Amino acid sequence: MAKGIKTGGRRKGPKNKVALAKAAALAASGLMPLDYMLGVLRNPLASTEDKRWAAEKAAPYCHPKLTATELGGTVTISQEDALAALE
Repeated sequence: MAKGIKTGGRRKGPKNKVALAKAAALAASGLMPLDYMLGVLRNPLASTEDKRWAAEKAAPYCHPKLTATELGGTVTISQEDALAALE
């Protein structure tokens, strides 16, 4: 086995028949899970607990997490230069 290279296991490929059947049934129903959760959020008769659950579960689909970035280097600017740039 080569170092650092995965050589065994199941290769990624087309979905199996069960996964394809589930995807087809979900598409045929016309209501995706995210649509359901957003419907709960928009329902004025839904309880606060139900809305909180729906918001928690739907948030990752609507608002991606920001990744941390590290900036390198140094920036030096004097206060006078910054004020001059604003004028």
